[in-house]
Amino acid sequence: MPKLIVTNGESAADRLRAAGIRGHILPWQDMLHDGPVPPGTDLEEVSDVRADFLSQALGLPFDEVRADFAHRDAQVEVHVAYREVELWFEHDLFDQLQLIQVLAYFAHQPERMGISLVQASHYLGMMDPDSVRALETARAPVSHLQLETAREAWDAFTAPTPRPLATFLSRSQVSRVYEVLPHLAPALHRLIAELPAPKSGLSLTEERILRQLQDGPVKVAHLYAAVHSMDEAQFLADLPFFLRLDGLAFAHEPLISGLPFRSSEAAGMRFSPGSDSAAERSYRTYAAAEIALTPAGAAALKGGFDHACENAVDRSIGGTHLQPGAMWRFDRASGSLVLPN
Repeated sequence: MPKLIVTNGESAADRLRAAGIRGHILPWQDMLHDGPVPPGTDLEEVSDVRADFLSQALGLPFDEVRADFAHRDAQVEVHVAYREVELWFEHDLFDQLQLIQVLAYFAHQPERMGISLVQASHYLGMMDPDSVRALETARAPVSHLQLETAREAWDAFTAPTPRPLATFLSRSQVSRVYEVLPHLAPALHRLIAELPAPKSGLSLTEERILRQLQDGPVKVAHLYAAVHSMDEAQFLADLPFFLRLDGLAFAHEPLISGLPFRSSEAAGMRFSPGSDSAAERSYRTYAAAEIALTPAGAAALKGGFDHACENAVDRSIGGTHLQPGAMWRFDRASGSLVLPN
């Protein structure tokens, strides 16, 4: 059989095809930075949990999401039928989490001949064909050290507390990580910043959202563009960004106002240029909504309102379940974890 090519999503897959990269191209398709991720490398167990979360969070039919994962997983599980496997992933958090999941899976496989890696420092879905073909020439065989580093990172990411992740990113470890997977440490540092801050209870993304509203109301679409551009390695797509807005707007004590409905209430909401479907209209209504800072939101920015505590935040980052009584925090000023009270 031809080679199997695993990449981050449909846009990247389309670019690879346009560049004439030959092989069976498989988009991995999961925003692992949001929602629970169970420990272990069994694809079926991980996909069960992820499908349940994504179907609820994005308003999609569970059976369809789970079937998509099953189709994806089955193609990787028969990797020995391919003469080689190529992994194409970018530098951002979205991709790096997918990469360590795939590498951790292969680290536990007794037969894993012919695996190579293309690590892109730009967005595959935006590359012209010549740039994609040039990138292919830089592919390199996956080493044992890369597999072991990815396995350690995956174990830390899916652990029940963020302590292993902080340890993995400690000074004694990070130089080795940079050598074998150069984009992984910056991506995981960005992930840990999504833990609530000590006084405000805001993640880094939530704080950036509120700060953009300090000078007055802003349309959702413009707010997304502004916050998205703040990350050097941009990873947050529109729908997970909308989930963050939902969490701020529909909390017991809202930090923002103006959203017409929860994004998950518009089932299957997608942006499809030129269409006039119910999903498209819902998307446009949501994206055009003008949102504003509430008094609670202004107080949170000053450290006078603890969003995580007062609004009983309940969400997961990898294996860490943030909830009352287990509210891990991250002090972004000192770069240190703060244990639950």
